[in-house]
Amino acid sequence: MRSSVLVAASLLHLLVLAAADKCSWQNCPAYTQNEDVLNVHLICHTHDDLGWIKTVDQYYWGSKRELLTVGVQYIYNTVIDELEKDPSRRFSLAETGFLWRWMLTHDERQHERLKKLIQNGQIEMIGGGWVQNDEAASHYIEIIDQMSWGLQYLNRTFGECGRPKVGWQIDPFGHSKEYANLCSKFGFNALFFARMHYLEKAKRIQERNLEFVWDSSDDLKTAILTGAFFQDNYGPPPGFCFDRFCGDDPIMDNEELEGYNVDQKVQMFVEHIKKQRSAQRHNHIMLLMGSDFQYSDANTWYTNLDKLIKYVNEKANGTVKVFYSTPSCYVDALTGSGVHVEKKSDDFFPYASSNHSYWTGYFTSRPTFKRFIRESNAFMQLLKKLDSFAFVNGGTPKWFSKLDRSTALTQHHDSVTGTAKQAVTDDYAKQLYRGWEQGTATLNGMVNQLTKKTESSSSLPVQKFCLLNETNCDISQKSPNFTVTVYNSYIQAVVRIVRVPLHFQAAKVFDPKGVEIHSEVVKSFLTSQLPSEGRAPFELQFSVTVPPLGFVTYFVVGQQSGVEDAQRLEKLRRQKNATTRWRRNLKTNETTVSNGVVELTFDANGLLKAFTDLASKTTKPLRQEFLFYKGMGNDHIQPTGAYIFRPNGSKPFPVAPSASLKIVKTNLLVEMRQVFSPWVSQVIRLVANKKVVEFQWTVGPIPKEKVNPVAKEVISRFTTDIASDGYFYTDSNGRQMMERRRNSAPAYTYENTEPVAANYFPITSTVYIKDAQSQLTVCTDRSQGGSSLQDGQIELMVHRRAFHDDHWGVEEPLDEPGRTGKGLVATGSHFLMLEAAGDAKLKQRVLAQEVFHEPFLTFAELRTPVEDYLKQRKTEFSGLLTPLPPQLNVLTLELVKKGVLILRLEHILQNIDDKVLSAPFNIDLKGMFAGFEIVNVEELTLGANERIVSSDFSTQSPLRFSRLSSTGKTNVKMGPMDIKTFRLEVRPVQ
Repeated sequence: MRSSVLVAASLLHLLVLAAADKCSWQNCPAYTQNEDVLNVHLICHTHDDLGWIKTVDQYYWGSKRELLTVGVQYIYNTVIDELEKDPSRRFSLAETGFLWRWMLTHDERQHERLKKLIQNGQIEMIGGGWVQNDEAASHYIEIIDQMSWGLQYLNRTFGECGRPKVGWQIDPFGHSKEYANLCSKFGFNALFFARMHYLEKAKRIQERNLEFVWDSSDDLKTAILTGAFFQDNYGPPPGFCFDRFCGDDPIMDNEELEGYNVDQKVQMFVEHIKKQRSAQRHNHIMLLMGSDFQYSDANTWYTNLDKLIKYVNEKANGTVKVFYSTPSCYVDALTGSGVHVEKKSDDFFPYASSNHSYWTGYFTSRPTFKRFIRESNAFMQLLKKLDSFAFVNGGTPKWFSKLDRSTALTQHHDSVTGTAKQAVTDDYAKQLYRGWEQGTATLNGMVNQLTKKTESSSSLPVQKFCLLNETNCDISQKSPNFTVTVYNSYIQAVVRIVRVPLHFQAAKVFDPKGVEIHSEVVKSFLTSQLPSEGRAPFELQFSVTVPPLGFVTYFVVGQQSGVEDAQRLEKLRRQKNATTRWRRNLKTNETTVSNGVVELTFDANGLLKAFTDLASKTTKPLRQEFLFYKGMGNDHIQPTGAYIFRPNGSKPFPVAPSASLKIVKTNLLVEMRQVFSPWVSQVIRLVANKKVVEFQWTVGPIPKEKVNPVAKEVISRFTTDIASDGYFYTDSNGRQMMERRRNSAPAYTYENTEPVAANYFPITSTVYIKDAQSQLTVCTDRSQGGSSLQDGQIELMVHRRAFHDDHWGVEEPLDEPGRTGKGLVATGSHFLMLEAAGDAKLKQRVLAQEVFHEPFLTFAELRTPVEDYLKQRKTEFSGLLTPLPPQLNVLTLELVKKGVLILRLEHILQNIDDKVLSAPFNIDLKGMFAGFEIVNVEELTLGANERIVSSDFSTQSPLRFSRLSSTGKTNVKMGPMDIKTFRLEVRPVQ
């Protein structure tokens, strides 16, 4: 009799597995349609940070047990074991970066076990990015890259069932409208998260509005179903955390043993879900069963959850039905319920967890690391584009996969945010550095391939990068003769003044054709803030023109300064039209400088005072100064720290009342060199005939008192007479511009508990203020926090140093040691435009693109005469054959394999930006690029992991997905703010 039962049970188990051979969203548990019964979806999950208190690999292996004893590898192992025991069990996995590590360290037999659980629907992939990226400090290009890197890995490894259906951003500290828009473009059906402002959360609970439709783009009309969790976290209800590190009692269900608690547990559970039910409009309850690094012993979870399901279903009198589920199955049930939900069109910044805990400090924390991440992604864009031209014919290994992985990794919400421990941040930087090493070797291979004149051309000299922001270059120090190759990943030609560190007083510069061009040598601006070792005493300046998607090589021949050289340089100067000039008013002691189109006036204290547009002959007051807020310390419940910005008062302190001012003028540009204090200096730079003003600031080491040190948060503040009326505008991940209003909140009643921090917003690339006449725009070279706390003002936080932990988990102060151990020195640039209001928006968009795609420079020794070099090598390359309109950008051009490319095009304008250029337009891909022709085109979702059904690229209809779509059409219609992704099959042309 016993054997017959076992056989029957085995057959039943096989039948269940056979029937369940489908993806998770095709294998959802049954739920009741009875509105009087609560359907409780248990979402078993783990949230695993790719670095925070430990490095990503320490978290994976489970090393550094004194910090945290769990290891992610064991989570995967034990979850697989437990799921195989019962086909009704489910699990949701989010972080692809850890999944890749698990696949890398396990054999094929273990891979097959995991794949089977994904393909039978027991495991659902959610989110799908390499990491859960931050949504404040991450640029949209960085987000698309890290998401695509993860989504495509899932697609290659697991096929259709590995494709996530929902966005899963449960831990980031605030949520952006643009990220929601990108989620809709990734093809997600919904987006879930945990954190929102405590006042908005309370209001949404009261109004039963935790789930809503987020209108994520006014231009694209995209929208996505969005859900915020009932609790202020992504963990289980109180009393039901069954991980081995939890303090809650297990479910003890034998009355003959001590501790029987089934009735108590059932009552607690039902009370909680009824409380949650009162905050929503339908009878489906999502309960997250898991949290940070949980399920390292999955048996403790599933043993108790099995009992929970059994006893609640038995003892709740038919009012509750509990079952294992997944986020996509919950979305399916929610949409099937026909419930009406409200809409939202703003975003979730700033995030505050309480009245004095505004998470706006991380917008700026670790500014040099933020810049390194931004530069690394820009470098990767360049590599991908050049790779497409250099090796489209023969294919190439993924030579820069380390850079791909490390740039994806550093978008993690505890990396780019600057909220990881110092040792972990150092590890992130090390991984980026290794990516740069591999990428630089790759770049040398690409340039060698693209510059060959014949197959027998001599080897290309090794190209190296220099620390230009520190006026430090090993090549120019060791060799008087060298090449400078300038790279442009943007689709428009760029004209730049390059500044090259020089260790001698004179040099000749030759263009790509070998013709000597005008150049200038000036003394470097060497302050005491950075070590002097290796820094060049001089700087060589010359103008370069770089074609789109390409590069050019210039030649520098150094020499000792003499009478003949001085005469030659003076002759070259006279051949140029002198456009830069300056003068001092002896009566007022004011200084005026001009580049031919802009005039800047500095007062007697050396501070910027006024801006004059010479074409319109209009002068406006414009003041720029450095100030700092003093931060709250440990004598307050909430100190300032890596996450939290909490100034001690709303008025910042000036760094200094005045600045020393030195003018350095050449025919190429004019520099106003300011020193405010031993730890703050700046160069204000005007390039000849350009209206953009660059403010290159150097801040640090921020002083640290020997006794009771006080946190300091340094800002650069711009003041004009623009009547901004409380409004200012910040970008959303570098794309859509968001309207902000001081001391106001669109989704809840504003409370002025933190008048500075509550008005700070993330500025990934752009901030501006305006009135009917003028617009003041500032573009940044990295993400920062900023605001407009007074009409006519913009302030940007450039650096911060805190001496106490802010009690949100990192458990160490934000006190970066810098290179000398005395504190971090940060250098960066702000790019300012002061324009007539009607002309500003297009220029602001183009400027932001140009800042992101700032040209890279490499250097190499020149061991042969210039004439011999020109015989062996091409010195100019462009991958673009036809000029493109200024509102179009080639976001991605990436070689997938021989003859296959991924192309992303974007329209960079919003509807409101320009009456003419914002309109939809058509572009033909045929004949656009050099070196190959397109033979087939398929449109894909944004992550390039799924095809879109549409043979007409001009349609703007909602996305529908298929694996069968294919077309050869090359004409594309682009609407404002659109991004379109294509798979191109190409063949080489000579």
